[in-house]
Amino acid sequence: MPSPVVGLFSPKAIIHELASASRDEALDEMVRAAIGAGILPRTRKAQVVEALLAREARGSTGLGRGVAIPHAKIPGLRSHAGIVARSSGGMDFRAVDGELVHVLVMLISPDNRQDEHLATLRWVSLMARDHDFCSFIRQARTAEQIFEVLQERAG
Repeated sequence: MPSPVVGLFSPKAIIHELASASRDEALDEMVRAAIGAGILPRTRKAQVVEALLAREARGSTGLGRGVAIPHAKIPGLRSHAGIVARSSGGMDFRAVDGELVHVLVMLISPDNRQDEHLATLRWVSLMARDHDFCSFIRQARTAEQIFEVLQERAG
């Protein structure tokens, strides 16, 4: 059975090195990347950023071990948007283990596709526990290399 992330990510929606230094700036940068990649409508930018910040206010999506999975469900959205970003220096995401976050996997989903949203979050949380997966993404030198790691693990 294929992973729920097959086809979710594209090289255009991967940020090899975030320019942002803070969580909120990183979320905005990732949403802008999704718009630039054509996987999120420009008209939804403010709504998506607001939903991501509201989700973080309810509790950090920093899973620990240097990984965060910021996510939101958006009414009326037609398809999922997956964005991956890396921060070499790390950023404070208020992760459960108190460690800085280096790998961010963002998921923006239509609010009426709960099962797919949860399956994808489950997959990402499993990958976050995989030392090799996190290490490969942190060592990748290009967005294409990050994409290759995702494709390999998505099977």
